[in-house]
Amino acid sequence: MADLTPVERIIFPMDLPDWAAAQKMAKVLNGHVGWFKVGLELFISEGPEVVHRLRDLAPDTKIFLDLKLHDIPATVGLAMTSAVKVKPEMITVHAQGGAEMLQAAVEKAGDSLVLAVTVLTSLNPANMVELTEDQRRPGALVQTLAERALKAGCQGLVASGREVADLRQNFGPKPRLVIPGIRPAWSQVAGAAQQRPATRPAGPPAAGDAQTRTATPAEVVAAGGDYLVIGRPIRDAQSPAEAADQVAAELRGF
Repeated sequence: MADLTPVERIIFPMDLPDWAAAQKMAKVLNGHVGWFKVGLELFISEGPEVVHRLRDLAPDTKIFLDLKLHDIPATVGLAMTSAVKVKPEMITVHAQGGAEMLQAAVEKAGDSLVLAVTVLTSLNPANMVELTEDQRRPGALVQTLAERALKAGCQGLVASGREVADLRQNFGPKPRLVIPGIRPAWSQVAGAAQQRPATRPAGPPAAGDAQTRTATPAEVVAAGGDYLVIGRPIRDAQSPAEAADQVAAELRGF
């Protein structure tokens, strides 16, 4: 989606314990990011009402409801019916739930776009001994799950930055690609300190970082990614709004 502005590409995850923390961050980031991602922690803590509160506080910021639904088809269909009452622009399911489950989710999603989570960025399939040798090849499991999800009618995928180029090559420009595990080269995600982009080269995740398959914003957009989920580099900055603006500035060349 080449017509997206840099700000519209940035998804900030509200991985926060309660409304007080979410409200504070939403006020700071309103206008500096395009999306708020509401995940399990905040959704379970505050219930669906938290989505309405975020809309009232930041009406121009879209909602990505990241529930990663994964159950038998009938249960997921019913859960989706309930979840979309808050009208999220995007909502997630697990691609590993199977074709029938994915179809049930899509059928009940209404106007919300259903994105299938392929392989969590905290996992490295190469080290998952229960997989076959072919499945452990870099990107192989992601491609298999992506094909399943798109055939079932999902409108987008969630995958790591390492798989973006292959997903675009194999499935074309239509699927929306949401990429978590984004780590700007200038960020120090283990602490609050931040450096300018030119002073710190890209490298492996910092100590304490749960993500194992990461990429920089520029790498992802250049490869064909649409949306970037950027949490710790923004949240842990001394000025989260300035950190978000710095990511947007990095993307203006794409």
